Amino acid sequence: MNTLLTKGTIAPPVQFYPDFLNPADNLDWFTKSKALYWVRGEMTMYGKKIPVPREEALFGDDFRYEYRGALIKAEPWPDFLLEARNRIQALCGLTFNFAVGNRYVTGKDSIGWHSDSFPQIGKRPAVASLSLGSTRRFKLRHKASGEVVDYELESGSLLIMLPGCQEEWEHAVLKTARPVGERINWTFRPHREAQL
Repeated sequence: MNTLLTKGTIAPPVQFYPDFLNPADNLDWFTKSKALYWVRGEMTMYGKKIPVPREEALFGDDFRYEYRGALIKAEPWPDFLLEARNRIQALCGLTFNFAVGNRYVTGKDSIGWHSDSFPQIGKRPAVASLSLGSTRRFKLRHKASGEVVDYELESGSLLIMLPGCQEEWEHAVLKTARPVGERINWTFRPHREAQL
């Protein structure tokens, strides 16, 4: 399958590794991810609280992360997730000290257009995204031109949004009516205010 669906005139600052995981780790890490504790939180939209359209989890070094106005304590790294972090760091030379998990159970689960631009992850952060389970379409949209680049993120693929990506691009995994299975995505990030 062609994992890069569209190629525009502006290339997003990403590195893409479609076969980052071997088949054994791919299946094992997806199974272990599903067994973790997941939460479907709430968010405020137009003054009303609604369920977040996906399940979430947070793991990392010993600190609290500000998310949707609340301080959330990162749970200790599961062994497989720590190994994933270490392999990603060895590959790209970047440093990450926490991971946010998003679990998309059906095609109705999604995340809208946004940039990961929070003070806690510093200026011009890199964010590494590891996909497990069913394939979902990942969209990148250039903020100035509106140009969109699509990737099909298959299980075991790794996409690294390099410094500059969050400032210049937005990204999303939109709802789909196509039949899709469960997908789990881990985004590895730096935390600049961690109390270690």
